[in-house]
Amino acid sequence: MPKRNSVTDQTKQNKRYVFAQRQGDDFSCIKILEGQYENIIYKYNKVKISETENEKGELPLKFTYDIMSNPNSKDVNSTDFRNYIGDILIEVMEQQLREGKIEFDGQ
Repeated sequence: MPKRNSVTDQTKQNKRYVFAQRQGDDFSCIKILEGQYENIIYKYNKVKISETENEKGELPLKFTYDIMSNPNSKDVNSTDFRNYIGDILIEVMEQQLREGKIEFDGQ
């Protein structure tokens, strides 16, 4: 469980989630603040943008994640949950792009 939350400009604007980090960890997690997934804490692992377009002409985002805390025992393997945290990931990436903070690994 996080001992403190790191508040960023983005979380001040978006109350759906906050970044959370335990003291001593070198990564941040996301804590969902509302809705059916409230209080779930998770972290993203590998994030990739597909090299091929889907049938809609989009480049799908692929990612893996770890659940750090699921106090209400919600289904965190469902398509609905994956889509929900995928939307959060897109928001985070867009914000980091605007701020020039995102790094891309060519692998």
